Amino acid sequence: MKRRALSAILALVLAVSLSVPAFASQYSDLTNHWAKSYMEALAASGYLNGYTDGTMKPDKTITYCETLALLSRFYILTDLQTEMIASKYETTVKAAVPSTLSWAYGNIEICLAAGIITESELKTITFTDNIKKEQLAVYLVRAIQMTGAANSLSGSTLSFADADTVTAASVGSVAELALLGVVKGDNNNNFAPQSTVSRAVVATMMSRTIDYLKAKGTTLKITDYEGLSQAEGIITAASGTSFEITGYDGVKRLYTVSASSVIKINNVSSAFSSSYMGSFATVTAKNSTVVNLAVTNVSGTTWVQGLYTSITPYSSYSTLYMENLDVFAINSYSIPSTVSIKQDGVTVGAAGLKAGSHITLKLVSGVVTEVISVSGDKTLTGTVTLIKYGTTVNLNIKGDNAAEYTFALKIATLPTVLRDTATISFDRLKIGDAVTITIDDCKVKTITVAGTEKSVTGVLKSITTSATGTVWIITNTGGSDVSYTLDEDAVAYSGSTQIPLSTILVGDTVIISTYNSLITEIKLQSSVNTATKVTGTVLKVDVMTAVITILNSDDKLIYVNAYNAASIINSATGSSIYLSAISANLKLVAYGSYTDSRNFKAKSIIIE
Repeated sequence: MKRRALSAILALVLAVSLSVPAFASQYSDLTNHWAKSYMEALAASGYLNGYTDGTMKPDKTITYCETLALLSRFYILTDLQTEMIASKYETTVKAAVPSTLSWAYGNIEICLAAGIITESELKTITFTDNIKKEQLAVYLVRAIQMTGAANSLSGSTLSFADADTVTAASVGSVAELALLGVVKGDNNNNFAPQSTVSRAVVATMMSRTIDYLKAKGTTLKITDYEGLSQAEGIITAASGTSFEITGYDGVKRLYTVSASSVIKINNVSSAFSSSYMGSFATVTAKNSTVVNLAVTNVSGTTWVQGLYTSITPYSSYSTLYMENLDVFAINSYSIPSTVSIKQDGVTVGAAGLKAGSHITLKLVSGVVTEVISVSGDKTLTGTVTLIKYGTTVNLNIKGDNAAEYTFALKIATLPTVLRDTATISFDRLKIGDAVTITIDDCKVKTITVAGTEKSVTGVLKSITTSATGTVWIITNTGGSDVSYTLDEDAVAYSGSTQIPLSTILVGDTVIISTYNSLITEIKLQSSVNTATKVTGTVLKVDVMTAVITILNSDDKLIYVNAYNAASIINSATGSSIYLSAISANLKLVAYGSYTDSRNFKAKSIIIE
């Protein structure tokens, strides 16, 4: 980091012409120049700046180093991405590039990471040499990640008058840029592949490339460095290849160590071990898998974390009170007046600490030497990956930034769970739900399930139950059949009266409330199964259970329960018969009521 700061200062002192401008300006030597619009556009975009004398020097040749610096600016990187790229390529670049060009080290590192230049090429380049046009074409194609397209054109016949002077290895790149309209022939239709390149030419090619990328809506990314996240905190759990850190913000994050993870203990490469418990750590991860883990493990140094409650100042020290969130106990600590106290990154006195913040204390030989306090109010979003019940409920959330958050929730004080504005029980939270976690004073207060509640009116066409749940198909008012999964805790109403779900039968008209295609509430509008009679052909009689299976006129199986039937009458004789006397293929009429869409409770039965 010190090297980077020095490089930045050197770049400013030298006022290099490739520095990013604060604003676009008019340059005296661009008047009537053929590349005026391109150079001004590139300057306005922040890629190129003029000299301190107010000129742009459009006809000045450009070096390999300056070219790579320009091309690196196609990529907008986070500080973390830049640091990770530097950690991988810094040594390589310093060994190959003269220290006089240290201002461009970071740019060249980005070029290596993006594949604009290879490490083997890096070792053969004289960076102060002027770049040739065909080599610029190769680098430019790599920069915009179209090497594959260029390779497919490697056997092309170029239309330039001097096509035979283009090196075979560069043909595909030149052809691709010509196809995109980035390069064109001069007045004599020459490409001049072996010529040096002026600032005007490179500005023109880059400006046209930027226009192409904008038209395509393309944002260039370095894939290996996408999705990175970084967190600092204390290792509070470790098992096998997984560990958990509790950050300064109080949030617990779960990570997995892989064979490719770079692990350093006190800046020395090491293997992962659960002995790191209680140590300070900086974790850089991608998709919850550790890329870099830097652990600081100093003998005699311990860390304490919890919820800040209050502080009592005295002349030479203060007594700080904090709640241990793991065991829910209040502890006190003596804070010497000389100790640095930070609240949300700002150094404050004892009076500047905010109640409800998460506190991290660093102790050396039992004495507090540092106090870091971060607001305990935050919002996290992600997808539920684990719910494990016990006296403490373990809840894991896969965050949008690829971190996996872990929460230990007291069963007696579980947070409120919401769907839209409706409160539902905690056990209706499901793995796979997209949620927003609201944390207040370091404790989870609400969990809001993402989605929108909708109302659908229609006729219940079918009910299918399997090991994965119950699915209803509703024919809506538009005539379309739509499938919905029935929430296991869904409730049904007839008017304002709650009724058993079994009351809702196929053919009924209903209004269902859905949340992400999950039926949460049903209102019975009208029922076609209020009839007190069922008719069909006998298929089977089970004397032991007193159930007669019949097939009705709609080819539906109906199960007639005759256990409480007052009578079974043979219509031909008018006399009562036993259940055992009923045989298959007889016609049956039963009077009673449905208990659900397939089961009918008979009060009397007539055999025809």
